[in-house]
Amino acid sequence: MAISTNIAKRPGSTVFYARLGIPPDLQPVMQKRELWKSLRTRDPREARERVLPVLMRWRAEFADLRKRRMPTAGDLQKAVWSHYEGELELDRASRLRLPSASDVANAEGQLAADVQAGRVPWSEAPMVQLAATVDLIGLKGQADYERELRSIHLKVLRQHSATGETALISWAADETIRRDGLLIERSSLEYRDLCHRLLRTQIEILERAAERDQGNWAGFPRDPIVIPPDLTLGNKFALPGESIMELYDRFKAENPGSVASATWERNRRIVQRFAEFIGETSHISGMTRATVRDWKHQLQFWPLKAGHDKIFEGMAFRKIIEANASAKKGTISKKTVNKYLFALGTFADWLLRNDYLDLDVMRGMYLTLDKQAKTRFPYSADQLTKIFGSALFDRCEGEGREHISGSVVLRDWRYWIPWIGLYSGARLGEIAQLLTADVRQEHGIWIFHITREGSALKSTKTAGSQRVVPIHSELVELGLIDYHREVVRSGETQLFPQIKPDKGGLFSSEPSKFFSRYFRRIGVKTDKTVNFHSFRHGIADAFRRAGYLDEQFNMLLGHTKATTTGTYGIVPQGILSERVAMIEAVEFFGKSSALVQ
Repeated sequence: MAISTNIAKRPGSTVFYARLGIPPDLQPVMQKRELWKSLRTRDPREARERVLPVLMRWRAEFADLRKRRMPTAGDLQKAVWSHYEGELELDRASRLRLPSASDVANAEGQLAADVQAGRVPWSEAPMVQLAATVDLIGLKGQADYERELRSIHLKVLRQHSATGETALISWAADETIRRDGLLIERSSLEYRDLCHRLLRTQIEILERAAERDQGNWAGFPRDPIVIPPDLTLGNKFALPGESIMELYDRFKAENPGSVASATWERNRRIVQRFAEFIGETSHISGMTRATVRDWKHQLQFWPLKAGHDKIFEGMAFRKIIEANASAKKGTISKKTVNKYLFALGTFADWLLRNDYLDLDVMRGMYLTLDKQAKTRFPYSADQLTKIFGSALFDRCEGEGREHISGSVVLRDWRYWIPWIGLYSGARLGEIAQLLTADVRQEHGIWIFHITREGSALKSTKTAGSQRVVPIHSELVELGLIDYHREVVRSGETQLFPQIKPDKGGLFSSEPSKFFSRYFRRIGVKTDKTVNFHSFRHGIADAFRRAGYLDEQFNMLLGHTKATTTGTYGIVPQGILSERVAMIEAVEFFGKSSALVQ
């Protein structure tokens, strides 16, 4: 029966046990709710005496655990580099103790003198000679012996790195956990991860030692995880409300309508990657010019569509970079790196204005791009002829076989979106999200009203992208207004009701995949130089062929600052007439059905 709160007998036992409940915050770490230990006595008075030291040890263990913490990326980087430098320093010191040629010569002379003086027994017997010279043999072969031992060790470690074995490196992991006060349990995946990092580091150490055996002391680590620690990482941990992502959510709450919801989600994922890079538990002061600079450098190794590739599923930023060193997926362009930096930059600007940061951490960080170097081009005359002369725009074999001529007439979004793109220059997402209310008449003229109005899911690239674009007469002749009338009559509010938004609220996902596949199937798209965006480049060239300057037609492409006129469609009749004239000047197909060059 229980004598006190901390002394009890277990069922079926005659001896007393020390018993102590584990604090709730430590239960997940210790993976139990109570501690029990036999006091090896049946005497309750003796049990009370013996329980006190046990309780003191347990409470000291609790205090030690509370001092420990989960490792950050900076902790792991520091552990790896400390091990690398420490072991190489031991190797250097060990080489200083190796016997030199003069040491061996002196030992040989001393042995001969000792034999001659009778201090060392000598005879013709092989065993007597071996006993007399064993130390000298060891002295002569010490360097070769240590070199061979390292070679065997390196071979075994490489095998272990491939199979996940940690037996030969766990000593280093245990020392790291003890020295740095890390909250890593031996049975955890975090422990295996630390061991694997240190094992890869040990391989680098042995490779440097092999280079030193050849007289090369200038070697450097080739494994991407063996790098000097960033001293800005992990130095200060965030209290509630001070972490990067908590402050990002506050930034979003203060600026809810500044960009579309899908843009918020995309930018939040980007900032999350930066937080993973410097340590998600880091204080906001961990965002420095140095960490932004280093993150920018690592972005140049960031794989394309990393968030959608199953190879990288569940991995944090640094892990993905490491994994891609083997996966060798294509990496993002400099332009995309700048997009990532811009997402972080808008947040950093808010932090600076609200005194969370003392410096402009983004100044000078953006990559310099060659604005004259084009990566996307307009479709050529032959390509446009091939697109709009293909089966989809006449008669095809139907669903999934739109590129093959047949007897099926398709007149849904697959037919209309390319035509609208050709004669309006609108972006794919802008067209796909159009409401029936966005196709209407102003001053008797049919227009596209490209705005964020009418639905929380609608978005434009910028506020200045909202605009009024007259509908080209070619689209009217093709039957777009008749199509619009039928959709309205059916009670639908989306102009293309078959298109559903993806998880991020974007309407462009399905059309983007479809047209990319379709243009490849008909032989138009063979590389990245053309895509749906090429229609925008094409209409810009068409405006120029008609004699218009960029500054005259920019508002039709959404390349201007936000204005009330552009946003709400309150366009004076005279200005609208000017826009109609520009749109009608756009010509691709002449009366002979040949493309206009």
